[in-house]
Amino acid sequence: MAPLSPLQRPRYAPHLPPVLLGMNRAGSVGKTTVGHSIGVQAALRGYNVLKADADLQSDMSYWHGYDGDFVPKGAPTIHDVMLGRAKLDDAIVPGRTRISSGDGDDAFRVIPGLHLVRGDNKMSQADSELTMDPRGVFWLQLALKSQIQADQYDLIYIDCPASLGRLSISLLLAATDVIVCMKPTRKEMRGASALAVAIEEIRSEYQEFGASATASYYLINEAKSHQGQGAFYLELQQEAEEIFGDKLLPYIGSSVRVPEAYSAQEPVAIWDPKAPLVPTINGILDTFGFPDKSGAV
Repeated sequence: MAPLSPLQRPRYAPHLPPVLLGMNRAGSVGKTTVGHSIGVQAALRGYNVLKADADLQSDMSYWHGYDGDFVPKGAPTIHDVMLGRAKLDDAIVPGRTRISSGDGDDAFRVIPGLHLVRGDNKMSQADSELTMDPRGVFWLQLALKSQIQADQYDLIYIDCPASLGRLSISLLLAATDVIVCMKPTRKEMRGASALAVAIEEIRSEYQEFGASATASYYLINEAKSHQGQGAFYLELQQEAEEIFGDKLLPYIGSSVRVPEAYSAQEPVAIWDPKAPLVPTINGILDTFGFPDKSGAV
């Protein structure tokens, strides 16, 4: 059974676990890094996690050794699920970490409890494809509702594109809680506040169809920790604390360990367990109600 959590359960399918969605209004703010790490470290803590890679770059899939730009012929992806050509189970692959060179399965080790709906660069066509069917915006909501059993997963995380088109709206309708990601800049903070308003408008518009997602949390990536990194940024972070209050998650600072781990196709928690990101993500999981059950991290 899923743990007690401050996160919501879907109104459209109460048997499902919380469905987290990482969003931002501009790219390159660490959204995929955060979502990837939350999923991996929750699995390392003993939970069953499903990650859905709906981002156009499919970086989350690449991190696990599945390249969305070069999908093997016949391999179902999230794009096939969206178009109704495949079931979720068909597109789910094991979450894994690289252990040696090569492209074969033997070059990777499966991470127990971690599952991934494989990404695909064809998701770049999704906004136009979803306009062809009035019901298309409900594709993920319907797939999760009908194809996932009670207690099958403890947490679902969706990686979302950096836009608010038809695809992102469809992901919002499947989600329960949104993590709005940003950097410590005025532009990003303004964008985060505007995105929260848009999320509320979408929730209100589709409420009768079970939509319940809200901007539950805010996260600042590449946060600064001392004045040598820029007093201006520290002032903006203080302002963010005043604006977002207890919805603001612990700061994530810059670290070369993140691009290193991505390049190595290993989660940060495995590439370097002592990296500052690891305890920060564990603290976020504690906030979400997912304490360590295994002692692995």
